[in-house]
Amino acid sequence: MILLGAGASRGADFGFRPICEPPLNRDFFTQLQRITEKHTRLVRRVIADVVELFGANFSLTLEDYFTQLEFLIATAEGMQAGSGANLSGQLRAKRDRLMAALSAVLEASTVTRAIAGRGARGCQYHRALASRLQPGDHVLSFNYDCVMDDALRRDGAGRWSAFTGYDFPARYTLEPGGASAWSPTASPRLSRDKTVKLLKMHGSVHWQLPKDTSTVVTLKQRLHQQRGTPRFDIIPPQWNKSLAGPVFRRIWRSAFRAIERTDRIAIIGFSFTPTDLHVESLFRLALNRAPLRTLVIANPSSHDRERVRRVFASALARTNAVVREYDGLAEFVRNWPDALDA
Repeated sequence: MILLGAGASRGADFGFRPICEPPLNRDFFTQLQRITEKHTRLVRRVIADVVELFGANFSLTLEDYFTQLEFLIATAEGMQAGSGANLSGQLRAKRDRLMAALSAVLEASTVTRAIAGRGARGCQYHRALASRLQPGDHVLSFNYDCVMDDALRRDGAGRWSAFTGYDFPARYTLEPGGASAWSPTASPRLSRDKTVKLLKMHGSVHWQLPKDTSTVVTLKQRLHQQRGTPRFDIIPPQWNKSLAGPVFRRIWRSAFRAIERTDRIAIIGFSFTPTDLHVESLFRLALNRAPLRTLVIANPSSHDRERVRRVFASALARTNAVVREYDGLAEFVRNWPDALDA
């Protein structure tokens, strides 16, 4: 099993340097302000929004700002009609602009020229992973971007199908054109037990999930942002993350079962931060019976690696599993698959 966090996207190598880096929670606004083309007006408006609410010397992570906006909107909606209703509308507009800004940063860092531009070839490290994954393997991704999806559609022929590989509920169907675009051209519609599973735990910038009674999922082929607020379905990066809805409930149940059965896992660029209690709870429960033999932690931060070890401490003590540490995605790929051997 492979788990991908934001550090895995930050460690991607597209063969050139994007105008901004794939964002981490702590440096989202830094990366946003590096955008110098196409979305400059949006960037200025979002920064003005933050300054209006928190002052010119604000120090906020992406998760901080999303969370603060949710509480501000809830407070405004609880006020008397009139000024409160107007205020909540203004705050919702700020939230819409933030969603558009998140899409813009992902576009600038991982889409334009990287996976969707002319001559784009994707990330060499993610493609190396995709080329070695086998049916039945699980990739748990906490990233909204499509870097791993792109790697699978390039190098997953015969082992990956977008129709079944995201593990949406069985009654759901995928809009055929969009799904086909995310499958290798030579790959048929593989059955669920014949595909690599890419479980996108917090959603994706190219998902449009069904509303109301519909069961049709659309996978966007064109990831470049169009006019207005981009439409995609994610669990926003805020402290109180909601896993409501049949799609996310299915994905998280699938992840629980996969963790419960795994004997080898690599945690790449993920650190179990204190606000990731829902993720930590998932692992602590699922690891109770996991036959773990090997844990790999790929992260340049010794502090982050120690946090991963703490979450796995009970399972490591029970199974006496081997633990290996690497500085990041590139070093792990260079040592894989040997890195996961017991």
